[in-house]
Amino acid sequence: MDLEKRIEQLETKMKQMELELTELRQERREGSPSDAGQTKQAGQAVQSPPPNTGYRPEAGIPQGYAAHGRPGVPTQPFAQPGIPGSGVPGYQQQQSGIPGYQQQQQSGVNAQPYQGQVPYGYGQAQGGMIPPNQPGMNPYAYNNPQRPNIPMQPKPPKDWEHLIARVWLPRIFIVVLLLGVLWGFTAAVTAGYLTEPVRCLLGVVAAVVMYWLGERQIRSRREALGQVLLGGAIGVLILSVFAAHVLYDLIPSGLAFALYILSIALCVFTALRRRSQTLIIIATVAGYLIPFLVHSAHPNAWVFTGYETLFSLAMVYVALRFDFRAAYYVAIGVLHLPLLIGSVAGDFRGSRHVFITAVFVQYTALLAYAFLGAKRRKLDEILSLFPGFGLMALWIYALYPAIGDGIHWRPLMLIAWALIYSLAAFVKHTRSEQSPVFISMATAAWFLWAVDILNHSYSPAAAIVIGTAGLLLGFRISSYMQQITAAAAMAYGVSQTIILAIHDIISAESLSWLILLIGLAVLAYFLRRMEERISIRNLPDVLMWVDALLMIIFLTQITNVLTADLTFDLRHLILSAVWAAYAIVVIVCGVLFQKLMVRFAGLALLFLTLVKVIIVDLPGVSVAVRAILFIGLGALGMLVSRFLYKRKNGPAAPPPSDENPIES
Repeated sequence: MDLEKRIEQLETKMKQMELELTELRQERREGSPSDAGQTKQAGQAVQSPPPNTGYRPEAGIPQGYAAHGRPGVPTQPFAQPGIPGSGVPGYQQQQSGIPGYQQQQQSGVNAQPYQGQVPYGYGQAQGGMIPPNQPGMNPYAYNNPQRPNIPMQPKPPKDWEHLIARVWLPRIFIVVLLLGVLWGFTAAVTAGYLTEPVRCLLGVVAAVVMYWLGERQIRSRREALGQVLLGGAIGVLILSVFAAHVLYDLIPSGLAFALYILSIALCVFTALRRRSQTLIIIATVAGYLIPFLVHSAHPNAWVFTGYETLFSLAMVYVALRFDFRAAYYVAIGVLHLPLLIGSVAGDFRGSRHVFITAVFVQYTALLAYAFLGAKRRKLDEILSLFPGFGLMALWIYALYPAIGDGIHWRPLMLIAWALIYSLAAFVKHTRSEQSPVFISMATAAWFLWAVDILNHSYSPAAAIVIGTAGLLLGFRISSYMQQITAAAAMAYGVSQTIILAIHDIISAESLSWLILLIGLAVLAYFLRRMEERISIRNLPDVLMWVDALLMIIFLTQITNVLTADLTFDLRHLILSAVWAAYAIVVIVCGVLFQKLMVRFAGLALLFLTLVKVIIVDLPGVSVAVRAILFIGLGALGMLVSRFLYKRKNGPAAPPPSDENPIES
């Protein structure tokens, strides 16, 4: 508090000094009438005051008392750095001549002597020097005070001893300890010292001791060792129950299942009490394995999948409730592993609806949380929903591989999820909320459904339509996820269309090619109108060039189909004519729409036609056809050159006439 008061006093005193300096500058500008008369009588020219290299808050105005040229103020530093003007001859006389100084003294404004550090510049003006970074300098003496130079704290070196001795050492040697105990246990059993009930009781006792030691280590601030002991205790307890139930048949299945559940509950309780994500992950993995540790003579698919699903939802809730992100992903992803093992190795014939129901229930819960839950988990929403949809689609295709004579379940499931995603995206849009994940999954679901219900001839056309619409939507909402999803659908449609050979004019192949050409043109047109939303500025031009090249392939296939019954020479002649006509059409469109790149594309196609005639047509056609080809191409090239030259220059402007005067 004393320091703050002193700073406030110094600030007040500095403001008072600034007021005095302002009055001095104003007096110097206006000049004293007696001084001006004496100067004129002496016939001396008025000289500017000497320059000041010190403190200059305003350009062109000299600062410091010596800069005013007062005869009573000598050019030397202050005698006392804490009190300006002390011990300087003529200082009181100078102050008494300042207008308003007596009033300030009477009002008590400057009753206290100045106790701060001499500002930098005053000493220079008096002939002295005060370093600007001198310790103790008053920061309020400047209009632009310098910030303190605080050195950056160096990054502390990594404590390898802590990592090795306290973190990894107990984790490694707990495994060594367990192996030693296991081998000693085996030796004792082989020697006949331990009966089956005693073995199980020893396992329980060992688990209790390890749990007690783990709690003690955590209370002693040895977190890593304590968590390892706690996790090992739960593992030993589960193994003891497994041995009593499966190996020695000492307890029935119901009691074993209850003991397993109690072990997992103890692990979860300990993890939540200690806020340990590692123990939660251990409990999650162990809980998923419980059905495989219970021996049952009559396994039931509904009991198996019901337990796995409910346990998965419970662990997902715990992970979300206590913000355990790694445990959240483990609880979601590991469910598919026991379901896969159960469906493949278990005796669950005809139970595919049961397993797909388990997958649907978990994914529906994740979808509901993403739709209604907190908005702060956007990354979790992306990383759980989209891969989850991919896994669910794999389950659908694996459990329903072919369409039989009954109900077509696979397309019904796909279109149901497509409608759910579309509805969720629409509701998000009506709430003015961003929903790129729902839109992307809706696009993927519609794509899978269209490919599933259509054969290989019509599915590329549907993929192109979905991909084009999805890309436009993705660029419209600036969603990279939607753009990637739609681009994947578009890539499938383009690749499948290119490998399709057209054998008939009216066919599915021709339809796919037409939709591809139209889709690329539409995509380029709309992307050109929203260039501010695309990162690749030349993307519309690239799409138009690709569309032009694909048009050549399409025209070639159509021409070959139409001229299939003609002779070899006529087929090549007609195809070259079609290429040339296409080039002319492109050039004319470029001229009409005043597009330079379109005109260049037409010229490139015309040269490509010439290359095709020279390389492909000449070796196999007759001399007459060669003559026709070269005469036609030569004449066509000359006409195009003349047409473009005329459009380039245009009609000559008439020269100005001297008869019509220029209006001023």
